[in-house]
Amino acid sequence: PPPPPKHRSPRGYLPNWSRRTWRILAGIAVALFVFGMWLFYFSSVFSLDSLVIEGVRTVTPAEVGQRADLGAGTPLARVNPEDVEARVMGIPAVQSVQVSRRWPHMIVITVVERDRVATLKDGDQWATLDAQGFAFDHTKKKPQGLPVIEAPEGPARTAAMQVAAALPADIAAKMKKVAADSPDNVMLTTSSGVTVAWGSPDQTDLKVRILRALLAKTKNKWIDLRQPSTPTSAQSSPVPAPPPAPCR
Repeated sequence: PPPPPKHRSPRGYLPNWSRRTWRILAGIAVALFVFGMWLFYFSSVFSLDSLVIEGVRTVTPAEVGQRADLGAGTPLARVNPEDVEARVMGIPAVQSVQVSRRWPHMIVITVVERDRVATLKDGDQWATLDAQGFAFDHTKKKPQGLPVIEAPEGPARTAAMQVAAALPADIAAKMKKVAADSPDNVMLTTSSGVTVAWGSPDQTDLKVRILRALLAKTKNKWIDLRQPSTPTSAQSSPVPAPPPAPCR
């Protein structure tokens, strides 16, 4: 009987082509690689002709575009998104930024701006603060619609900023001042002259609900939320009892 057919293992199998054929294929591969490099990195086929800027509110698109420093006609493959993001992050009002390519001709820059939470007197200027207490803008005039932070730098100011940042928009709009001399003694003052003893930044959600209800129902000028389970209010802030008269 004839011998059984030999089965070749597919592993390591190469076509039995001549050296000339291999050289031709290698040359084609190199040519395709060089052409691809030229196409993506040097030609205008995939070049930038549209820059889209999203998410800006107070920062202008022109300012973002200037910081991005992307020239029209730049091949998209040569745009490093991380480098562009680092340049745009140089704008103080920008909290985060994301840069993405949209082939074949577009770059999209998505900006998240810092929220204006409070203001702080800084020398002869007013600093606008975000939720983390970062001062990202300075002006000669006091910014409108923001409570003033009055607290020494350190834990007391951190607590005051935590409270200011946690206030919902309808409550924050009523606030004139957020003061603190210690992390457990935050005091709020509304534009209508109501003093709110807030205490620590703890239990913010509960305190906000109580404060909203009391501001709507009472005209008292003193509200104490330091113990939110037993809140109190009065027509005026409590006056400390005078010290006892010295004995004669």
